[in-house]
Amino acid sequence: MPHHGMTPHISGTSLSAQARYAAGTREILECFFEGRPIRDEYLIVQGGKLAGTGAHSYSEGDATGGSEEAARYEMPNPIPAQ
Repeated sequence: MPHHGMTPHISGTSLSAQARYAAGTREILECFFEGRPIRDEYLIVQGGKLAGTGAHSYSEGDATGGSEEAARYEMPNPIPAQ
């Protein structure tokens, strides 16, 4: 994904948190377009490999690989039928 970016889901966050997200996103884009390095705490993937803080927060692999296995299990209905 050499030309993909990720942005946080901001529903339900405070306005000050949204301002920080926007400032961080702007910094990342400015660094990218100016050819400057992006801060480690903002990196998740670089050169096709996990990088920066992302290297510690995520695991490598196929993000959808577990879907078929998870579908084999039925979740109990937590609300009893009336």
